Amino acid sequence: MKIALRLTLTYASIFIVVILSSLSFFYWNTERLLLDENRKSLLRGPEVEGYLKDGSGRGKLSSLYIASGDRILQDPFNIGIIDREGVYRISNTYVLLVRRGNYLLGKDITPTVLALNRLKYSLFISSFFSILLSVLLGYILSQRFLSPIRKIISVARDIDTRRLDRRIEPPKTNDELMDLTLTINSMLDRISDSYRRQEQFIADVSHELRTPLTALLGYVRLLNRWGKDDKKVMEESLRAIEETAEGMEKIIETLLETIKTREDISLEEIDLESFLNERRDYYSKLYPNFQFKVLLSDSSKKILSSRPLLEIILNILVENAVRNSLDKKVIELGWENSGLFVRDYGKGIPLEERERIFERFYKNGEGKGYGLGLSLARKLARLLNIEIQIESEEGRGSTFYLIPKED
Repeated sequence: MKIALRLTLTYASIFIVVILSSLSFFYWNTERLLLDENRKSLLRGPEVEGYLKDGSGRGKLSSLYIASGDRILQDPFNIGIIDREGVYRISNTYVLLVRRGNYLLGKDITPTVLALNRLKYSLFISSFFSILLSVLLGYILSQRFLSPIRKIISVARDIDTRRLDRRIEPPKTNDELMDLTLTINSMLDRISDSYRRQEQFIADVSHELRTPLTALLGYVRLLNRWGKDDKKVMEESLRAIEETAEGMEKIIETLLETIKTREDISLEEIDLESFLNERRDYYSKLYPNFQFKVLLSDSSKKILSSRPLLEIILNILVENAVRNSLDKKVIELGWENSGLFVRDYGKGIPLEERERIFERFYKNGEGKGYGLGLSLARKLARLLNIEIQIESEEGRGSTFYLIPKED
């Protein structure tokens, strides 16, 4: 059963119960009041003994039924002997009997009963039309209340992987429907973001692994052709394959980190002095032609972050620094200006390129490209709520700052 029908039936049922209860109470109260008035008129009349003795009060008592015990003193309605109070129907006449002292008095209340019957009929007709009206109003109101939900359903049905940018327009009323709409839109934002990350991950993997896979295939072919007879060729090819495979593993690990959400990342307290010294030793072995320095004024400095992601970001920035260095092959790591930094003394970055170098596969006017590295670094930094800022001077070098932002 649809919600609209359930709402209609529920509203109509409640309305019907209220209407019938109100009308029933109104009829019962009206009947009670009218009968009480007739009963009081019998109880307040002239004395029966005086009427029976000398005819006093004839005007009011002459039309009444009067009985005492098993004797009928006056019976204009042909009721006969009756010993209990109540309303009795004799042919088309209704008589109300009331006991007053030793006498049982009866009065014609046919006009009152007929009026009550007409009232009952009117109330029945009114209740019938009220029920029809309540069902109609229930249906109209349910359609109106559910109209925003139907719009939400209609828009949600049209959203698929090709139209993940569509959103549900929030209603103007500040109620639960607005909360529902905002919640669904927030969920769609997360789904859209996740889907874009997956698409970008596939594109990045395809791009980044094409070259090493080609190299691996070349070395395998070289082994098949010459490695069986030339031990030197075999050793060189196997070493190259190993290095290429390690590089691919590193690329895949880096790319896998980019599809994480902030909720997936576990943070830890990192001692900067120990962390930077470890990275310095690692880079010194990786790039033996460069000198790496750690500049840290406060040796007790600690930060809350993700060590694996921070290492990947620094790896990318250091690789970029190595690639852009000139004669002075010195790279500095440290903390200043409220952030981690990587500084080189290389070519520097023109002002107009400082934002664009974070674009995927950006190339400047000279055809120099930055690939995916810096784009991935910014993406990972944003996951850590870190902003990357650049200070650079052409011909003198660049400094990349990793500034943690307050939540």
